[in-house]
Amino acid sequence: MVGGLFCLGSTRYGDLGAGFPNASFFPFLGGALLIILSLIQLVGTGLRKNGAVDQAVRFFPQKDTLKRVSVTLLILFMYGVLLTHLGFLITTFLLIVTLLKFLEPQKWTIVFIAAFLTSICSHTLFELLLKVQLPKGIIGI
Repeated sequence: MVGGLFCLGSTRYGDLGAGFPNASFFPFLGGALLIILSLIQLVGTGLRKNGAVDQAVRFFPQKDTLKRVSVTLLILFMYGVLLTHLGFLITTFLLIVTLLKFLEPQKWTIVFIAAFLTSICSHTLFELLLKVQLPKGIIGI
């Protein structure tokens, strides 16, 4: 139902057929994906042998999961605060470095390569291909 409401509500932002991409595309896509994934889950649940019930799964499976979720939310909050000041490229680079090094420890070479590629690919996709204006920050990049 929620996916259907998203799809229906996306029509308020314009006609899906009027140019691509437009403001209604992403809400419609999100709603459609929600419908598809819900149907997959529903069919999968219905096909279980003998209606087997899963054993209870803890919401936070690891001991430090709550701490890691809290730190991730704080990092994302700081990303939003710093985005307009430092610009998209620098802030995204710092976000990926922080997440990969301190939450899921990786080697520094992997961290820097992944952060660089993520920043550049995101910039290319949004700024150059989709023509979305991203924050430039104090340095102007």
